[in-house]
Formats: sequence, structure tokens, C-alpha cells
Amino acid sequence: MSLSPLPFSQNKFLWVEPEKGLDNDNLEQSKLPRISVITPSYNQGQFIEETICSVLGQNYPNLEYIIIDGGSTDNTVEIIKKYEPWITYWVSEPDRGQTHALNKGIEKSTGEILAYLNSDDYYLPDTLLTVAAYFQAFPNTDLFHGKCRYVNEKGEKVGEQFGNIQKIEEILDLWHVWWAKRQFVQPEVFWTKRITNQIGLFNEDLNFVMDYEYWSRILRFGAKVSRIDAELSCFRFTTTQKSNQSELVAEELLNVVRPLIWDYSLNLPNKHRLVLQGNWLYQSAFLKEIKNSVEGSDCKLIRWLKLIKIILYHPKILLALDFYQRIHQLFSPLPQHSRSAL
Repeated sequence: MSLSPLPFSQNKFLWVEPEKGLDNDNLEQSKLPRISVITPSYNQGQFIEETICSVLGQNYPNLEYIIIDGGSTDNTVEIIKKYEPWITYWVSEPDRGQTHALNKGIEKSTGEILAYLNSDDYYLPDTLLTVAAYFQAFPNTDLFHGKCRYVNEKGEKVGEQFGNIQKIEEILDLWHVWWAKRQFVQPEVFWTKRITNQIGLFNEDLNFVMDYEYWSRILRFGAKVSRIDAELSCFRFTTTQKSNQSELVAEELLNVVRPLIWDYSLNLPNKHRLVLQGNWLYQSAFLKEIKNSVEGSDCKLIRWLKLIKIILYHPKILLALDFYQRIHQLFSPLPQHSRSAL
């Protein structure tokens, strides 16, 4: 049998007999690269069946599907067991979190191409064949992505994202690249096992941005990044996902970027490095001081003195474009409430 999902918006699934003469087990798997898809999971029973069916329903003949569940207490395990004959490996046991689960899956994987798909996201039809065809046509590619469709909890499209990052200095520019809608979205990214063998596993010290740090490490290694103008996957917005904690996500991103932009062994254009350092200092020192000063009810004179002190101590702040935009807003004839922070 093969798995064929009904339209995702119906949130129902259907087993159907394959057409006569079609037997994926007899296809020449050696002609297609093995793709290992890892799903880290914990208490996502309301969504995981859609995730599983979107992977198995690809009918990709050289698929290795691995599910690492962190000991869910809802109906997740019941759903996994329903599809157990078609899952290469699965386990449900306590772990140290999503990143640990992901690394456990990578260590089990044997595919030439790797990906991970969270248990509330899903692939669109023919994604794996598209990925395989691209890697066969361009074998020097290390990281490949397409478009990612944004959907709500019902699976209805609410937007899309098409990343555009090729170099390490671009991914480190949180301000004018990553946060300017050029970022990768995790479920549409595929990478090679050979690059993982060279750079290692995901950083388990990170809770929110382990994927960003990993893509940065891949680019730091000089990897070849390719993309295709086609929707490959769906990222689902839910009320409980970690990425909703925007301030914590931003803080962790800044902590990841800081040592890299001050690492002079990293081959960055000097001008670009200085601007990145200025942006980081503006975000982490200047804006933080404004926030602390406002929350502390400092008068404007004290606030200005504190900010001038920070600029004198960190003159690279003057290289940040956002600093001048902030100053321009201050002296522009705007309503008072628009510039009350300063």
C-alpha cells in the first residue's frame, strides 16, 4: 500500500491501494539519493498525523523517516504506532529537549540528504522528488531550500517566505538580512550528510535558534547554497510554539552572532564586520540603555548623558544605520508620542 493524504485543510487521511503495476519497493532506489527526514516531537498529537502523512505520502522510494518523541503524554505515540510499518525508526522517551531529539535522529540517520520537520509542520506534494532531482543535477550543493508557505492552525495559507542568503556575512546581518525577510525557514531547508560530518551536530545549548546557528556554521564552512522558486513545505503558526517568544529569540540570536562578528579569524570583509559590530552594539547596548532608562523613569537629561557615555565607550555604534534613523526621528517634526522613548 501507499499513503495518500486528503487535502491538508480537511485534517483527514486516507489509505489507498497503489495503481496496478506500481510498487515503490521495486523501483531502482540506487538512482535516487537517500533522504533522511527527522521529526522531533513532544505532545503534538493534534498535528503530528498531518506531519507524518505529508512525509510518507511523498511516496519517495529511498526515504528514511525517523521520529524522536520526548515521551509525549497525549495521543502522539498512538498516532505514531498507526504508521509504524512505514517509519524507519521511532522512539518515545524523555530527552533534553528539541535539539537533543534532533541530534539523536541525525545520529540514527544514514541518508545522503538530511532534513528535519517539526511535528506541527508538513511537506507539500512532490517535495522530496524535487529535492532529490536538484541534488542530482547540482551535486556540489551543500544546503538547498525553496519557498516556505506560512499557514495557521487550520492549515490555511497566511503568507510565504523565500530566503535569499548565500554568504556568511549575509546570515550574520540580523538587521538588514535575517530580520528583513531574507531568512531561511527551517522546514524548507535540506542539507547534505557530508557537511554534517564536517561541522558536527546542532548546538544543544540553544533553545530557540539552533537552526540559525547551524545554517551559520554551514555557511562559515564555505558551503554552496542553492534555492528553487517553489513552495516545498508549510510552517504552521500556533499559539504555543517557542518562536512566539520574540524577545527571547532575538536575545539568543544576538548571543550567537556576537562572538562571530568579533572573531577575526572569520573571513569577513572588514567594512562589513565593522558595520555588523556597530549594529550589534546599537541593538544590545544603546537600545537596552534606552529601555532601562525609560523603565527607571530617568529625566531626559540623565537619559541623554547615559546614552552619550555609551557612545563614547562604544563608538562603533555610530556605524549603525538604525542609529542615524533614530536620531533623525528625534529631531523630525513628529508627534511627541512618536519620540517619547528618547
